[in-house]
Amino acid sequence: MNSIISYTQTGDNTLEKFGAEYYMPGQKMIAKSKADSLYMFTTYVGEHDVNIEAGDSLYYIEAGVAHLKRGPVKVQSSAIATVIRGYNAPDRSAQIGRMTTLPFINGCSTRQIFSPERIGDPTLQLLYIPPHSSEQEHHLHSTARVAYVLEGQGTCIIGTDEQSHHQKIVPGTTIIIHPMCPHHFETNNEALLVAPLHVFSSAPGGMEFNHPMYNGSHLLK
Repeated sequence: MNSIISYTQTGDNTLEKFGAEYYMPGQKMIAKSKADSLYMFTTYVGEHDVNIEAGDSLYYIEAGVAHLKRGPVKVQSSAIATVIRGYNAPDRSAQIGRMTTLPFINGCSTRQIFSPERIGDPTLQLLYIPPHSSEQEHHLHSTARVAYVLEGQGTCIIGTDEQSHHQKIVPGTTIIIHPMCPHHFETNNEALLVAPLHVFSSAPGGMEFNHPMYNGSHLLK
């Protein structure tokens, strides 16, 4: 298995210090929530046979389609799959597409692929970041995000003004942003289309400025 992009490769401890992990296309890895996290998950990057136990749920993406499966079940995943412990949601599938319908910070937009069943439940979102987006405000989330890059290229910035790490991201990149990790995205000529899984959500969704992507982000300026 390939290792994550970490401080041993970047020459500093920025990612470890602030709580971020990158997995690039072609890597195969199993990543977990931090031991002291309030909500527990396991992410399978690359090809894996994933066993979901009764009482747990699996979110995964295959060929432009998002799936949600409840355990017990076994799934073959080739790209990205995340098991959320103790969440027993009903099975669902949905075409991801490109359409976004709700506003997000700094010119970005979003749509809920799988809305939360109840306030606070996990939700899979679609996030569009337009080209030439260099002013997205630095922000953090109080719970983890597992994001998968669907289209485009850009840069993810982790850290603070005093210490930061810049990582180019491309289709097939997985980004795990642990709770309270300062970050933002920038683009050049291409837009970015990302599918972030919120392990915990922050609003029922569907309203202009009252939806999980917006309410779950806390600006740092």
